[in-house]
Amino acid sequence: MKYTQIMKIEIAGVVVGLLCCFSAGAAGERPPVVRDVTTGYLLQYSFLSPRPYCWPKKETVMLSGWDVDKSGGIFEHKPSGEMGRDFYFHNEWFKLVDTSTNAEVTIRHQFARQVEGVVTLEFRFKLPAVMDGACWELRDMEQAAAGITVRGSNLCWGAGAVLMPYEVNREYGVRIDADVTKNTADVFVDGEPKGKGLAFAHPVKSLDFVLVKTGDAATGELFVNPVNIYKGYVVNETFVSCGVGKVPADWEVAGGSVQAFECGTKPDIFSLKVVGQAARKIGKWKQKMVFECRFLLPGGSDGVKVNLGGVALENVVPYRSNFWYMAKVVADPRKNTAEVFINGKPLPEKVKFRKAEDVICFTGNLWVDDVQVYPWRDYPADYVPEPKPVKASHVLGVQSCNLWREGTAYAGWDYVLPFAGKRKPYLGWYDEGNPEAADWEIKWLVEHGVTFEQHCWYRPNNAINNPIKDGVMDQGIIKGLFNARYGNLKKFTIMYTDEGACETNPKDWRENVVPYILEYFFKDSRYLKIDGKPVFSIYHPGNWIRMFGGVDGGRQAIQVLRDEVVKAGFPGVYVLMEERNANRDTMQKMKSMGVDYCYAYTWGTPDAGRQRKSNMGQREAAGAVGIGVLPSISMGWDREAWGVRDGGWLGPVDYKALAAWTKNEYAPSQPADSMGRRVIMLANWNEFGEGHFLMPSALAGFGYLDALRDVFAEGGVHEDVKPTDRQKSRFNVLFPRD
Repeated sequence: MKYTQIMKIEIAGVVVGLLCCFSAGAAGERPPVVRDVTTGYLLQYSFLSPRPYCWPKKETVMLSGWDVDKSGGIFEHKPSGEMGRDFYFHNEWFKLVDTSTNAEVTIRHQFARQVEGVVTLEFRFKLPAVMDGACWELRDMEQAAAGITVRGSNLCWGAGAVLMPYEVNREYGVRIDADVTKNTADVFVDGEPKGKGLAFAHPVKSLDFVLVKTGDAATGELFVNPVNIYKGYVVNETFVSCGVGKVPADWEVAGGSVQAFECGTKPDIFSLKVVGQAARKIGKWKQKMVFECRFLLPGGSDGVKVNLGGVALENVVPYRSNFWYMAKVVADPRKNTAEVFINGKPLPEKVKFRKAEDVICFTGNLWVDDVQVYPWRDYPADYVPEPKPVKASHVLGVQSCNLWREGTAYAGWDYVLPFAGKRKPYLGWYDEGNPEAADWEIKWLVEHGVTFEQHCWYRPNNAINNPIKDGVMDQGIIKGLFNARYGNLKKFTIMYTDEGACETNPKDWRENVVPYILEYFFKDSRYLKIDGKPVFSIYHPGNWIRMFGGVDGGRQAIQVLRDEVVKAGFPGVYVLMEERNANRDTMQKMKSMGVDYCYAYTWGTPDAGRQRKSNMGQREAAGAVGIGVLPSISMGWDREAWGVRDGGWLGPVDYKALAAWTKNEYAPSQPADSMGRRVIMLANWNEFGEGHFLMPSALAGFGYLDALRDVFAEGGVHEDVKPTDRQKSRFNVLFPRD
């Protein structure tokens, strides 16, 4: 059997990744990966948007993080990711296509080595036709340990016992709980037990790889999505490995079952619909424990009870109907008190509970999802040093696109890997959304005078007209910032990124999108308010106008937002819209829709002179129609990692001069009452693929941030600190390349 690695090669001025084969099990093929993970995901992969939007060659699309052998065929996915034709951020399907009778298609992913305890593999699959020999395996460095193989019309444990027959063209969910210590596994299909204490195919001392392959002689298609591996949870239930209309075996449900509910990003659209009661035993617990879940109340809160180990969540806040809530409880059984967080925000006081109970229970009419229970882990002694914020002369906002949680975000680190010499961040190949990684980002930003981070925010298109449970690539906020130790030191905003996602209509906007933005973002104390007003950005004026049926429809949508913001108790909202030219017609449309300010996400150039001219041109065009403009500057732009070499970068010295011009000449030229005198937009924090990134990296270290500190925060002696290898081992897990 052969696998592949990525080789960097330049063709016609474009550096692309090609696939080259090597033999599995060869000595020195790849060393084991060691990471500091007690609880969490070792792999979380939904095959989302594998192709960067401007990637030139379809045949060289990578599957980031995977070793791929296409000897027997190809892999395919939908949407294709091609800009202008099929560019979307959800996933309809991913499949291996086998066209050979003497070779297979194989994908294999290394994960952090596990030498004891239980490791869980879960995945969903579908076979349109019988594919003898198709398999899914957990392996050590050389051989299979635990896995399922297709034998005729049956699913078998490795090459041995029949687990169950399967039906073609039907999707199944599978969970394998593999005990490395005992070399045995329990198998569940569609939530039902199909094997207990099954012996590993080969005795192993570690688990290092997951493998998925088609049959050697068989041809056809193997749909698979997602593929997840995790460890350390008492409960980790997303219902993604359970069958529709069924109940996981380790739950007791009196009224209700798992159903598809397109409220989040495909492929994970499965939630537990409860009409009665659903409970899960968790065993006795005597140490500090964390409980997390999502729930939606379709008919209001009457009669609904949510009990997480003895902590009751009913009535802790006024719940609204048809809205997904995110709850987190950190419960201390020694004090019988719990810190409760709703939608990422802490309640003002701890909640008291009578005793620690060995169950989580949901009662009434509600939807439930993403249930996790795990032991609390104190901050390690070598955690991120406490930040030392500096005050800046202006409100600096850095734009951000959260692409870097390998497997559940966009394209992946493998595209950046060949360009590590300039693009590798000081965080390493980090798991975006890890709170410790987020704290390093917060430290670096606030110590250099940056006030807020403006995140691209995407609502999945497949979830239109449904309440929002999950955004696309929202991990920087939801998992990172909301759980960061130093989260209160930095402000954030969102840009409603209506390209590739965020499709909506007037009814959906009013009933689903605006309530979510208000509850999760605007009401958060960390969200940026100026003059008490939340600052909200919209990405693309053309898409906005199209979705709402014209300029007047776009105006009405913005007015709905304004009205709801005032009802929520704010004095108003500042609405920004992105535009990177000086087109007066576009500016007039923005003005007619009620936009307050325009700004550029990027100028797409490293030329400081062009950036100055573009800023001034936009100021004149905007002023002519009576709309405000915010200054925007960039360290450059180069999409070589996405397959197109089309730019370059300013050096830190030239960037510092551009920042000084913006502060001393351009911002003061704005009207006296303009926000453009005090707010400056910076492109970009973390676009390592697109090629504009201020985050400390191999390119210039802290050079760009130090330039901003010198210009806007009066510089001064300070120490720029970066994480050690040991610290990075806690958040460089999902892409284990060094």
